[in-house]
Amino acid sequence: MDTPVTLIRNHRLLLWRFALRGLTQRYKGSLFGLLWTVITPLCMLGIYTFMFSVVFQARWGHGVGDSKMAFAIVLLSGLTIYQIFSESVNASIQAVSNNPNYVKKVVFPLEILPFAGHISFLLPNLVWFLMVVAGTWLFMGGLSLKILLLPAILIPLSFLTIGISWFCASLGVFIRDLSHFITIVLRMLLFLTPIFYDTDRIPHPWNYLLLCNPLAHFVDQTRRILIYNQWPDWYVLAGISLFSLAVFQLGYLWFMRTKKGFADVL
Repeated sequence: MDTPVTLIRNHRLLLWRFALRGLTQRYKGSLFGLLWTVITPLCMLGIYTFMFSVVFQARWGHGVGDSKMAFAIVLLSGLTIYQIFSESVNASIQAVSNNPNYVKKVVFPLEILPFAGHISFLLPNLVWFLMVVAGTWLFMGGLSLKILLLPAILIPLSFLTIGISWFCASLGVFIRDLSHFITIVLRMLLFLTPIFYDTDRIPHPWNYLLLCNPLAHFVDQTRRILIYNQWPDWYVLAGISLFSLAVFQLGYLWFMRTKKGFADVL
């Protein structure tokens, strides 16, 4: 059995082509095309900022202040992490079951489908990060060189997302109700991840729940780098990186062991 590293090395061109195909098909025939990668986050950001900063009067700590623009920038930094994860995982459920020809009629490395799907969602969501960087520079006192550490967040986040996507892609073949279950879980994660609130505002002992949510750590470390001009917590970053690598490897092993039964189901 190949390792994930071998998979990337042997099928890197195929991975890239499927990722680009997924990206172009998503906007093919639409009026604004790739402009939706900017329109969508702006619309979501406007709605969430109004609801949480105006209606619910939510505020950030860490000296961010009461500015609506600052609230929006901090919110967007967390929302971007969630979007990268949720879109990839949600799409992975149908990655194999929607391509039965690849399972039955050709010799094809099915394991690249969830991987390529993640790349196709990661690329447009990088535009969201550029918006956070631009907003921090314009409205929050400038940037520091610490933003160069952002790949240290995105790489383990990708490992975690791809690993879970392999699990979901495999289980989605055998369990057709999985999409409904994952939809509920992802909606719960939207509010169980500190996107709209600061982790310091969660009372004891409920704050321990965040320790069980890896996305919470990714959001916190991203804000430390991009927003608060702080170094990441290296112990936390090392912990979530090791956890993500473990999920990545286990997801790959699970997919490779179960894919032999895909043809019998589809």
